[in-house]
Amino acid sequence: SYVKATETPSETKFNDVSANDWFASAVDYVTGKGMMNGTGTGKFSPADSTTRAMLMTVIARYAGEDTTGGATWYEKGMNWAKAKGVSDGTNPNADITREQLVTMLYRYAKASGKDVSVGKDTNILSYADATTVSEYAVPAMQWACGAGIVNGANGKLNPQNNATRAEGAAILMRFCEMSK
Repeated sequence: SYVKATETPSETKFNDVSANDWFASAVDYVTGKGMMNGTGTGKFSPADSTTRAMLMTVIARYAGEDTTGGATWYEKGMNWAKAKGVSDGTNPNADITREQLVTMLYRYAKASGKDVSVGKDTNILSYADATTVSEYAVPAMQWACGAGIVNGANGKLNPQNNATRAEGAAILMRFCEMSK
């Protein structure tokens, strides 16, 4: 495997994650906890989109659910997510938006008895694109911002953008650390 001489690989030794990438510690965290895996021979693919199936499986793993087996790699995670009210299970192979990602985490947190009131009074209007957050996702986005799970980028939440694997890893790490 090839790593540029100017880059240091992350602890997990993914060829496409260097130690100085903003998401390196998040990748190490989620892969170290078995929540996310690489995408093939030494790759994490941080710029690739996260799918709904990936997130359902990751949250199920975080909850301690065995996600192995099934007709598809995500079947058990999807069935768990549907049973717990985390997702309706539709479009599992579709890319997940940032607002959908935080909404699934919010639903999981709420269903598992975690305090989600932290963001109830959070004003997300300071973000330039706050009005583009879908109505269903506003409480989740307020919670995620209030809890420090989502920080935005350049004054924007980018709720309609597809969540990259790097962003997903970072949001998941912050969620797990907040949930301790």
